[in-house]
Amino acid sequence: MEKKIRHAVRCFLIEDNKVVVTKYKEKNRKAGYYEIPGGKIEENETSIDTCIREMREETGINIFKDKIIKKGIMEVEYPDRIYMLDIFLTKDYEGIPRDFEENSSKWIDINELLSKEKLLSNIIILDRFFIKGLIDEKLNFNMYIKVDEDEKILEIKYNLLDV
Repeated sequence: MEKKIRHAVRCFLIEDNKVVVTKYKEKNRKAGYYEIPGGKIEENETSIDTCIREMREETGINIFKDKIIKKGIMEVEYPDRIYMLDIFLTKDYEGIPRDFEENSSKWIDINELLSKEKLLSNIIILDRFFIKGLIDEKLNFNMYIKVDEDEKILEIKYNLLDV
């Protein structure tokens, strides 16, 4: 059986060792899980436009097209589907994280976030072993993560790339 591939983005907004996250509320099948803002790339939409739209829709924060940096590609393979994620980083923004019907959003210390029990697998890039590819201006990365339906990581492949 061929797995369905979904193209999406994640946008990491980082400041002073804190990152903006969303946390799914009870109405979602991933209730209680933390996630990085992002979502599906719509038809006729660029991945950067998706970052801007999703950050605003999920957090209430505005980010700026000319300040968003593509840092890598992350492939997350589930038992029945694959997510191809364009990963972006930004540090410039306006606004504060807000609460929404489906999720809440907030700034959280990266180390505190990594200690949480319910994390979606793409948050692993914030681990000190992997984060260099995300925050170092001279590096990008490619990452492959295989997970089960409960987000348990089964396999990771990671490559740093010089810019």
